[in-house]
Amino acid sequence: MLSQVFILSPRGDTIVFRDYRADIPKGSADIFYKQVKSWKETKGTQPPPTIQSEDGVHFLYVKRNGLYFVCATKFNVSPSYVLEFLSRVAGLCKDYCGVLNEEAIRLNFVLIYELLDEVMDFGYPQGTSTEILKSYICNSPCPVSYDSKSGVQRSQGTSTLPSHAANKPIATSLETLRNQKNEIFIDLLERLTILVAANGNVLRSHIDGCIQMKSFLTGDAEIRLGLNEDLTIGREERRHGLGGVVLDDCNFHESAEMESFEKDRSLSIIAPDGEFTLMNYRVTGEFLNSIPFRVYTTIEEGDLAKSLRLCVRLKSDVTQKTSATNVTVRIPVPKATTSSSHEPLGPGQTTDLKLTDKTFVWKLKKLEGGIEHILILKLFLSEIGRTTKKEINAISLDFEIPMYICSGLTIRFLRVMEKGKSSSYMPYRWVRYITHSDSYVFRV
Repeated sequence: MLSQVFILSPRGDTIVFRDYRADIPKGSADIFYKQVKSWKETKGTQPPPTIQSEDGVHFLYVKRNGLYFVCATKFNVSPSYVLEFLSRVAGLCKDYCGVLNEEAIRLNFVLIYELLDEVMDFGYPQGTSTEILKSYICNSPCPVSYDSKSGVQRSQGTSTLPSHAANKPIATSLETLRNQKNEIFIDLLERLTILVAANGNVLRSHIDGCIQMKSFLTGDAEIRLGLNEDLTIGREERRHGLGGVVLDDCNFHESAEMESFEKDRSLSIIAPDGEFTLMNYRVTGEFLNSIPFRVYTTIEEGDLAKSLRLCVRLKSDVTQKTSATNVTVRIPVPKATTSSSHEPLGPGQTTDLKLTDKTFVWKLKKLEGGIEHILILKLFLSEIGRTTKKEINAISLDFEIPMYICSGLTIRFLRVMEKGKSSSYMPYRWVRYITHSDSYVFRV
């Protein structure tokens, strides 16, 4: 049983607030944000998903794109149940607004209030299905403007679309539904977690992947999606050295029919409205493709007293036709660091020394495959001890690589047809592959 649901901006401003039971004093949103801010200042980390105030109020929250989705209650509730509910509310906001950010929530706050009234009844969560709620929602969404300079492109064959093309709201009115263009968007996403030793050996590596779909299809459409024919699932197959794409384990959305999956690795889906995850999978150990980046470092004392000279070589091992975007290299610096300098860098590269975090940040807007970039960094310190060099212990990377998948999983075909009919109609189909880092660390 929940008493309040509210959405806060990254600065703590209350954007949406709904009180269902009137059993919690006013100002609870301010109390919650003060506790979050205090936790960050004292411990330097994001607070846990459950927080208790002094007057016995429990706050449970999820953070999405900088926004806080929060529930407040005085009752003994299941935290996992509430966090799942908040995650679904965030998903509903994204489906009906098109994109989940502060601007979208502010422009569509009337629509958000209507959604909250439908999914909650006197503190008891109700249905959170995007498809079912369409028949009860009357307000139409306000579109959010997009940045035309977005660099990532969706592609299928020779056709391309901007990366924000799928960020449009689900149609609620009949007039909008009639004018809606039949489109299906599919994203194959992989998050890499890799730990590389100082000698270059990979100590730990795994992939968390998923296939996400967002459907804008009219009528009773059935989707047929085929994966690699040589796809095998299970650690036994990996141990026996079978070829092809090998996944440790996977699970599927409830709308997927698995009758033909064992035969030809194809799925039949009656896609619900809104964005959903069709498949989750995990891969550990060696990947079919090599890891996309290598980092080589050397550390030596500088020419001046109390200084260190650090050389960082960042090499991209992906093909020349592939390029990484938004590459961020985080280099830990000794606690005694006072300032830094570096040799001139090429275009599209920036640096920042964050003394509070004791981190030097090197950003590259784009890194093409097969290219190597070098950073010559000089660190000036107040003192140098025996363990000063050891404080530069690990370099981490954040990046995004469009149209590149480490596991080798691919979408072999995508067909859309009316349910019960053999002939297919021709919607616009957009498929995107993308790899990004979850924890990509090189020991120094």
